[in-house]
Amino acid sequence: MKNSRVLVIGMGQGGMIAAYYLAKNGYKVDIFEKEKKGKVSYPWYDDITFNIFQKVGIPAPDQKYYTQKSKWLFVSPDEKNSLAVPPMPPMVEVSVSRRGLNEHLCNLCESVGCKLHYGINVSSLIVENDTVVGIVANKKKYSADLVIDASGLHSPFRGQVPEKFEIQKEPNADDLMSGFRAFYKRNENASTPNPESVLYVKHLNGVGISWCNLNDRNEVDMLFLRIGGMTGDEYREMDRALRKNHDILTDEVIMAPRHVDVGVRYTLARMVADGYAAVGDSAFMTMPFMGSGIEASMQAGKLLAETVIKNRRKSYSAKNLWAYQVAFYKKLGALYMAIDIAKRWALNLDPELINWLFGCGAVTSEDMKLLSTDESNKASISPLEIIKKIGILLSKPSLIIGLFKTLGHAAYGFLVAMSIPKKYNKNKINKWQNKYENLI
Repeated sequence: MKNSRVLVIGMGQGGMIAAYYLAKNGYKVDIFEKEKKGKVSYPWYDDITFNIFQKVGIPAPDQKYYTQKSKWLFVSPDEKNSLAVPPMPPMVEVSVSRRGLNEHLCNLCESVGCKLHYGINVSSLIVENDTVVGIVANKKKYSADLVIDASGLHSPFRGQVPEKFEIQKEPNADDLMSGFRAFYKRNENASTPNPESVLYVKHLNGVGISWCNLNDRNEVDMLFLRIGGMTGDEYREMDRALRKNHDILTDEVIMAPRHVDVGVRYTLARMVADGYAAVGDSAFMTMPFMGSGIEASMQAGKLLAETVIKNRRKSYSAKNLWAYQVAFYKKLGALYMAIDIAKRWALNLDPELINWLFGCGAVTSEDMKLLSTDESNKASISPLEIIKKIGILLSKPSLIIGLFKTLGHAAYGFLVAMSIPKKYNKNKINKWQNKYENLI
């Protein structure tokens, strides 16, 4: 509709990309953020592929906001074996400052006419006749033709959408990895580790990960995450265990331990309603294995804007917004369901079995070159080596059976997700949703 007003709750990457394109195409866009300017998002770096900016059609941020991605070493639960992951070619993958990226996106949005409101607490949606028609922020009402929810994993607004749209209110406990992240000054007398980043799989046999990462700013990044969270005693035990292995750590705090929740689940089955659309972490768009949702959110934001612009002479009903959800599932959502199924199987493997996989020789550091995009650095595996690896794996028939069952289930999950109804038909969507959600 001409001169439509769009309100974006939160400065998540997906909402900002949607805001940028909508404002660029003549929409009146206001973005509301509870944090003060300069304090939005986490004060750390996360890995992305650099071509994401080209994919979503925006200029890349200033180089001061990103660096080459670190080299990584994966360590088995018993810490007796490890596998190195080779780095990408220069600047194919980068570590980007979350706050720097936010500043970049804010500048882009302001350049096309978006109004940015910092330090504003959005308390609720305004709903009339089962349609979202605005928000209440700092006790003031703001009307809107469309509200975009980019407020994050624990968005309170999903639960305020009318029940008839069947949007899940909160993630389940096993949909999250919860824990703590902290930054410390490095010990200048300790040698620089190679590789710089070490990730412990099922650290101390817990269902999750821990890492110790020396970044290019001479900070030591410590992260502890477990499915379902952890107690203070568990955190302290993991902290002590990592300090024994990493003499580069000091007790000088740069950022005190901070609680974090990371979504590691499939995408929301319903993310649109009349006058409402969720994007990014609000729609559980994090990649289920890695927990990073920056790239997926940015792509989703563009897809949402394209759907809105295409329907600009129509209402912003769930029926008209549904094409956005279909487009995301075709691009990433179906893949994420398959990955989630595989992830849940892998995380529930017995630690002893994972130890065996790391040390049996079926997978080696040389094989990890297969993960690289650098064609000059690819691993070459001869038919004889493949036969040898299969022979090793066959000594664990339960693993082979479980793996093939999981691959079959993941493939089926992908097909179910891809079968999302193309048109908004309530009965068809309900049947698809039930089938989709019952995959987990």
